[in-house]
Amino acid sequence: MKPYAGMIVSTMLLPILLCGCAAREYSMDSSMGVAVHENLAAQIIYPNGIPPTGPQGLYGVPSKAVIDRYDSSFMAPPPPANAFSIGLGAAGTASMTGPATGTNP
Repeated sequence: MKPYAGMIVSTMLLPILLCGCAAREYSMDSSMGVAVHENLAAQIIYPNGIPPTGPQGLYGVPSKAVIDRYDSSFMAPPPPANAFSIGLGAAGTASMTGPATGTNP
């Protein structure tokens, strides 16, 4: 009887094991990946391939003033800040507060 028990168990397990090998139909959603492509397209600066010329929204004298100020900012950069003035008050003195009462010493 023992040889038949193994055969019966294997016969019962065989259909369960074969179910894992069956091919499944996978239907992909028609809009899959559309959001990714839209986000990538939104990151393109010039979608038509032609960059605009000059500042947009300004015309004539204001536009020239903006560009001249931008160009002159590279001619004379601002002086470097003094590294020893960090944490000091406006007049170059250390700003300290007193005890919990808020009075200066």
